[in-house]
Amino acid sequence: MSTLIYQIDFFDYWHAGTGLVSGANSDASVQKDKEDRPFIPGKTLKGLLREAAETLQILGNEKITDNFIKEVFGERNLDNEETSGTKRLEKEAKSFFSNATLSANLQEKIKKKNAKFLYQQIASTAIEKNGQAKDYSLRSVEVTVPLVLYASIHNFDRNHQEAMNDCLKWIKRMGLNRNRGLGRCQFKFHSFIDKNQNT
Repeated sequence: MSTLIYQIDFFDYWHAGTGLVSGANSDASVQKDKEDRPFIPGKTLKGLLREAAETLQILGNEKITDNFIKEVFGERNLDNEETSGTKRLEKEAKSFFSNATLSANLQEKIKKKNAKFLYQQIASTAIEKNGQAKDYSLRSVEVTVPLVLYASIHNFDRNHQEAMNDCLKWIKRMGLNRNRGLGRCQFKFHSFIDKNQNT
């Protein structure tokens, strides 16, 4: 088994949110680590790539097999059986998805500086039929500037590389307001690391 590294190139502002407000400055804040650097949770990435795999399978992509989905993403428990009082939606996958983060080099540089330059505030409002702004509809959202992030899939079978490449290519946008111009991106394969490598 290997670790597959992939990268996410953002071409526009993007918002991978926390679901929380950011005080008086913003109605929605983005995910940040303890050094205020942006990241995307592995759980979010796994969900996006699983959705891509299931869609491609429905569309007839022969590389996306049931075995690929089961090994990489886990097997869905359609019965929603309850285990220890909680619903189990999946049987465990062989692979594990890391968070997507900035490169180590860029993380180190940002650690020594103020990370505020990575973020902007954008505002929007609802417009009435008469062309005037709707009362109390002004909304401010924190967004991240275009960046490149890197993520990994651990315990990955190299025989599934072509199938995963197709899943990566399928994703063109992600995050909040992706249907309104935010989050335009490209997912692509970067490299493999084998367990016996010390890199």
